[in-house]
Amino acid sequence: MTAANIPSGAAWRAEAKATLVLGLPLVGSQLAHIAQTSTDVLMMGWVGPETLAAGALGFNVYVTLFIFVMGVAYAAGGPMAQAFGAKRPGEIGYLLPQSLIVTTIVALPLALVLTQSERLLVLFGQTPENAASAGAYALAMAPSFVLINWFITIRNLLATYGHTKFVMAVAILGIPLNAVLVYAFLFGRFGAPSLGLTGVGLATSLVSTLSFAAILVYALAVPKLRRHFRFPWRPDWARIAMLLKLGLPIGTTLLLEVSLFSAAVMLMGILGTAELAAHQIALQWASMTFMVPMGLAQAATVRVGYNVGAGDMVGARRAGHVGLVLSGGFMLCAAAVFWFAPGPLVAIFIDGAAAPMVATLAATYLGIAAIFQLVDATQAVGAGSLRGLKDTRWPMILAGVGYWLVGFPTAALLGFWVGWRGVGIWIGLALGLAVTAVLMVGRFEALTRKSLSRRELATEIG
Repeated sequence: MTAANIPSGAAWRAEAKATLVLGLPLVGSQLAHIAQTSTDVLMMGWVGPETLAAGALGFNVYVTLFIFVMGVAYAAGGPMAQAFGAKRPGEIGYLLPQSLIVTTIVALPLALVLTQSERLLVLFGQTPENAASAGAYALAMAPSFVLINWFITIRNLLATYGHTKFVMAVAILGIPLNAVLVYAFLFGRFGAPSLGLTGVGLATSLVSTLSFAAILVYALAVPKLRRHFRFPWRPDWARIAMLLKLGLPIGTTLLLEVSLFSAAVMLMGILGTAELAAHQIALQWASMTFMVPMGLAQAATVRVGYNVGAGDMVGARRAGHVGLVLSGGFMLCAAAVFWFAPGPLVAIFIDGAAAPMVATLAATYLGIAAIFQLVDATQAVGAGSLRGLKDTRWPMILAGVGYWLVGFPTAALLGFWVGWRGVGIWIGLALGLAVTAVLMVGRFEALTRKSLSRRELATEIG
């Protein structure tokens, strides 16, 4: 029976199963990574709101730069998946070294920018005390900046071949290791010096370095993966140009989103330490749940790419839709928890009796976060599906419209001019995500529908 003759219901079930088999380990690895940062936030909260606020500033500088390079590293995912679907594994071998070269070219200068975080934060209006502590935290993370992005690049190769369980295993093992190292260097335990936020950054660098080493050793140990490291490592300028053409818009798209949230952190810092600490707690929970659609978005990129490479546009369209349904279903559940039980979530990070204002604000922000959970998932999977089509320039433009022409002005207007303070800022974030989600999914629908006949569309629907 050919793919075209498979009954539609069976095809949808098969696609959902394939997406979950590929995507759940990626989701697990994303959750494990966010669990590491949550551990950092938890222990910063034990020290006090001032340390938590400074840590939020330092982390947001780091993640703003990291997310851009990660987007560039994502560029190889779509072409690798399409080459795999077209049964051209040799092309994957040529893509791998060039992707590592491109990632290095982009990551090195930004690692140097990371070392100047204190100056940047002062420039953006943060207090000298917070900027100094945050800058020390970011500086300690700079040495592993290139290595963690090499990790992302090699992860594309493992995802293409379905070896995502090992990626999850590395991330899970990093949770207790990170917790022990953070505890040791933050509080001076187990014979380690007490380094404060610098110790948190040092722990992150050590875990990132070990994670890269683990995934590299694994890739070299598996014959199907190892063969791709035997291809020429000299620069291939045509492929480098192709990867930059795809990757820079992806990086910019992700940067537009994360910089919106980083800008919100800066706005919260202007409002005060309590607002900033509460914002970080709510954002940590929102980031944690977002790891599920983020992992499914990576799976959607691969599944859409597989089908495009195999010449099956009905399957590519179905893969994108399955990713949207699965991520949306999960986010409905997460939104219900945020809405009905914010108090226990906040209590994990801070003692409400010791900091009642922070706890109250964080619970309020979580209520608003519940509203944008669904649209956040939709825009993530929509963008991931477009990457599977190797469509990256228009998503960048659409993200710019949603996040910065709608989201940020609304946040600033409601937060300061209308006087809704942190609540207004969070409403602005939600609106920006909603507009972006509509635009991303609309783009995917238009591109895939255009390439299909009426009969093929009817086949997809069943």
